[in-house]
Amino acid sequence: MIGRKRWAAAAVAVALCGSPAALARRPPARSGPSSKPPDRETEQDTPIDVFEEMSPEEQQRALNRLPPEQRQRLQERLQRFHQLPEEQQRALRNLYNRLHQLAPKQQESVRKAIYRFSEQAPDRQQALRDELRAMAGLSEQDRKTRMAGQEFRQNFSRREQGILRDMTPLLPDR
Repeated sequence: MIGRKRWAAAAVAVALCGSPAALARRPPARSGPSSKPPDRETEQDTPIDVFEEMSPEEQQRALNRLPPEQRQRLQERLQRFHQLPEEQQRALRNLYNRLHQLAPKQQESVRKAIYRFSEQAPDRQQALRDELRAMAGLSEQDRKTRMAGQEFRQNFSRREQGILRDMTPLLPDR
Protein backbone atom coordinates (compact mmCIF):
# COMPACT_ATOMS: atom_id res chain seq x y z
CA MET A 1 0.00 0.00 0.00
CA ILE A 2 1.29 3.42 -0.93
CA GLY A 3 1.66 5.90 1.91
CA ARG A 4 -0.24 9.17 1.80
CA LYS A 5 2.94 11.18 1.70
CA ARG A 6 4.30 9.22 -1.24
CA TRP A 7 1.04 9.37 -3.17
CA ALA A 8 0.64 13.08 -2.53
CA ALA A 9 4.13 13.66 -3.88
CA ALA A 10 3.34 11.67 -7.01
CA ALA A 11 0.05 13.48 -7.58
CA VAL A 12 1.78 16.82 -7.22
CA ALA A 13 4.46 15.81 -9.67
CA VAL A 14 2.00 14.74 -12.29
CA ALA A 15 -0.03 17.90 -11.77
CA LEU A 16 3.15 19.94 -12.09
CA CYS A 17 3.47 18.77 -15.66
CA GLY A 18 0.20 20.46 -16.54
CA SER A 19 -0.49 24.14 -16.20
CA PRO A 20 1.15 26.75 -13.97
CA ALA A 21 -2.12 26.85 -12.07
CA ALA A 22 -1.56 23.21 -11.09
CA LEU A 23 1.69 24.18 -9.42
CA ALA A 24 -0.08 27.06 -7.69
CA ARG A 25 -2.58 24.64 -6.14
CA ARG A 26 0.15 22.37 -4.74
CA PRO A 27 -0.03 22.04 -0.94
CA PRO A 28 2.77 23.65 1.10
CA ALA A 29 6.00 21.79 1.67
CA ARG A 30 6.29 19.61 4.73
CA SER A 31 7.97 21.05 7.77
CA GLY A 32 8.98 19.62 11.06
CA PRO A 33 11.39 17.00 12.32
CA SER A 34 10.62 14.45 9.59
CA SER A 35 11.40 16.76 6.69
CA LYS A 36 14.93 16.84 5.35
CA PRO A 37 16.63 20.22 4.93
CA PRO A 38 17.08 21.15 1.29
CA ASP A 39 20.52 20.49 -0.17
CA ARG A 40 21.30 23.15 -2.76
CA GLU A 41 24.41 21.33 -3.95
CA THR A 42 22.75 18.09 -5.05
CA GLU A 43 19.74 17.41 -7.19
CA GLN A 44 16.96 15.98 -5.04
CA ASP A 45 14.33 13.52 -6.11
CA THR A 46 11.18 15.29 -7.21
CA PRO A 47 7.71 13.80 -6.75
CA ILE A 48 7.91 12.79 -10.42
CA ASP A 49 10.99 10.73 -9.57
CA VAL A 50 9.20 9.16 -6.59
CA PHE A 51 6.21 8.25 -8.77
CA GLU A 52 8.45 6.76 -11.44
CA GLU A 53 10.29 4.66 -8.84
CA MET A 54 7.00 2.97 -7.91
CA SER A 55 6.21 -0.35 -9.48
CA PRO A 56 3.58 -0.23 -12.24
CA GLU A 57 1.15 -1.86 -9.83
CA GLU A 58 1.77 0.81 -7.17
CA GLN A 59 1.38 3.55 -9.76
CA GLN A 60 -1.90 2.10 -10.97
CA ARG A 61 -3.26 1.67 -7.44
CA ALA A 62 -2.36 5.28 -6.67
CA LEU A 63 -4.03 6.52 -9.85
CA ASN A 64 -7.10 4.36 -9.22
CA ARG A 65 -7.74 6.24 -5.99
CA LEU A 66 -8.58 9.36 -7.99
CA PRO A 67 -11.89 10.23 -9.57
CA PRO A 68 -11.85 9.16 -13.27
CA GLU A 69 -11.59 12.68 -14.72
CA GLN A 70 -8.73 13.68 -12.43
CA ARG A 71 -6.94 10.37 -13.07
CA GLN A 72 -7.19 10.90 -16.82
CA ARG A 73 -5.86 14.47 -16.57
CA LEU A 74 -2.93 13.34 -14.44
CA GLN A 75 -2.09 10.50 -16.81
CA GLU A 76 -2.18 12.89 -19.77
CA ARG A 77 0.09 15.35 -17.97
CA LEU A 78 2.55 12.62 -17.09
CA GLN A 79 2.57 11.50 -20.71
CA ARG A 80 3.20 15.10 -21.86
CA PHE A 81 6.02 15.37 -19.33
CA HIS A 82 7.68 12.26 -20.74
CA GLN A 83 7.40 13.67 -24.26
CA LEU A 84 9.35 16.78 -23.28
CA PRO A 85 13.03 16.92 -24.14
CA GLU A 86 15.27 15.93 -21.25
CA GLU A 87 16.36 19.55 -20.81
CA GLN A 88 12.76 20.70 -20.25
CA GLN A 89 12.08 17.83 -17.87
CA ARG A 90 15.17 18.84 -15.90
CA ALA A 91 13.99 22.48 -15.89
CA LEU A 92 10.61 21.47 -14.43
CA ARG A 93 12.33 19.41 -11.76
CA ASN A 94 14.62 22.34 -10.93
CA LEU A 95 11.62 24.67 -10.73
CA TYR A 96 9.94 22.30 -8.29
CA ASN A 97 13.11 22.06 -6.20
CA ARG A 98 13.56 25.84 -6.06
CA LEU A 99 9.95 26.26 -4.93
CA HIS A 100 10.34 23.53 -2.33
CA GLN A 101 13.43 25.24 -0.88
CA LEU A 102 11.59 28.47 -0.15
CA ALA A 103 10.12 29.29 3.24
CA PRO A 104 6.41 28.32 3.48
CA LYS A 105 5.17 31.95 3.31
CA GLN A 106 7.30 32.59 0.25
CA GLN A 107 6.05 29.35 -1.35
CA GLU A 108 2.49 30.51 -0.83
CA SER A 109 3.28 33.90 -2.35
CA VAL A 110 4.86 32.24 -5.40
CA ARG A 111 1.90 29.86 -5.78
CA LYS A 112 -0.53 32.77 -5.73
CA ALA A 113 1.59 34.59 -8.32
CA ILE A 114 1.59 31.51 -10.53
CA TYR A 115 -2.17 31.32 -10.23
CA ARG A 116 -2.51 35.02 -11.11
CA PHE A 117 -0.14 34.43 -14.02
CA SER A 118 -2.38 31.64 -15.35
CA GLU A 119 -5.34 34.05 -15.35
CA GLN A 120 -3.58 36.50 -17.69
CA ALA A 121 -4.29 36.68 -21.42
CA PRO A 122 -1.89 34.57 -23.52
CA ASP A 123 -0.06 37.60 -24.93
CA ARG A 124 0.51 38.98 -21.41
CA GLN A 125 1.66 35.56 -20.19
CA GLN A 126 4.25 35.61 -22.97
CA ALA A 127 5.37 39.12 -21.99
CA LEU A 128 5.72 37.99 -18.37
CA ARG A 129 7.67 34.87 -19.45
CA ASP A 130 9.99 37.00 -21.55
CA GLU A 131 10.61 39.34 -18.62
CA LEU A 132 11.31 36.44 -16.26
CA ARG A 133 13.78 34.99 -18.76
CA ALA A 134 15.51 38.36 -19.02
CA MET A 135 15.69 38.68 -15.23
CA ALA A 136 16.99 35.11 -14.86
CA GLY A 137 20.37 36.25 -16.14
CA LEU A 138 20.62 39.13 -13.67
CA SER A 139 21.92 39.32 -10.14
CA GLU A 140 19.39 39.93 -7.37
CA GLN A 141 20.44 43.57 -7.12
CA ASP A 142 20.13 44.06 -10.90
CA ARG A 143 16.67 42.49 -10.79
CA LYS A 144 15.60 44.95 -8.10
CA THR A 145 17.01 47.84 -10.12
CA ARG A 146 15.20 46.65 -13.23
CA MET A 147 11.89 46.31 -11.39
CA ALA A 148 12.28 49.81 -9.93
CA GLY A 149 12.86 51.31 -13.37
CA GLN A 150 10.48 53.39 -15.45
CA GLU A 151 10.48 50.95 -18.38
CA PHE A 152 9.34 48.10 -16.11
CA ARG A 153 6.49 50.21 -14.73
CA GLN A 154 5.43 51.27 -18.24
CA ASN A 155 5.53 47.77 -19.72
CA PHE A 156 3.61 45.99 -16.96
CA SER A 157 0.42 46.74 -15.04
CA ARG A 158 0.58 46.85 -11.25
CA ARG A 159 -0.89 43.34 -11.14
CA GLU A 160 1.74 42.07 -13.59
CA GLN A 161 4.50 43.81 -11.63
CA GLY A 162 3.31 41.99 -8.51
CA ILE A 163 3.29 38.67 -10.35
CA LEU A 164 6.84 39.23 -11.52
CA ARG A 165 8.04 40.32 -8.07
CA ASP A 166 6.45 37.30 -6.44
CA MET A 167 7.86 34.88 -9.01
CA THR A 168 11.47 36.06 -8.90
CA PRO A 169 12.35 33.70 -6.00
CA LEU A 170 12.00 30.87 -8.54
CA LEU A 171 14.73 32.36 -10.70
CA PRO A 172 18.21 30.88 -10.37
CA ASP A 173 20.70 32.70 -8.17
CA ARG A 174 23.29 34.71 -10.10
